[in-house]
Amino acid sequence: MTAPTPDIGEVEPRPAQRSPVLRWGAVIWPSFFAASVATMVFFALIDPLELAETAWPHIAVSRELGYSLGFFGFWACTFSSSLFSALLLGHFFAQPPRRCARTDATS
Repeated sequence: MTAPTPDIGEVEPRPAQRSPVLRWGAVIWPSFFAASVATMVFFALIDPLELAETAWPHIAVSRELGYSLGFFGFWACTFSSSLFSALLLGHFFAQPPRRCARTDATS
């Protein structure tokens, strides 16, 4: 006996068939997490006020602004890395395949 073949509508969705929310979430969430860790490690070693005085002595930067700019800078880097990985996988912008109408050969 052979195993029954699944109906076309019962096949588990492939990555290209998932919703855009899931695809974007697979890029945004890991990049957010990585940026959070990178921010904690970086600012555990470097004070944003000292960095601002060294890099931009003529601009007044608060500690909170330094943390915010650092986090969003790390997030931009990790987001672009995650997006590039998703694009290399080829499933990010792929369109779902068209479903063929099922025809019965026993008519």
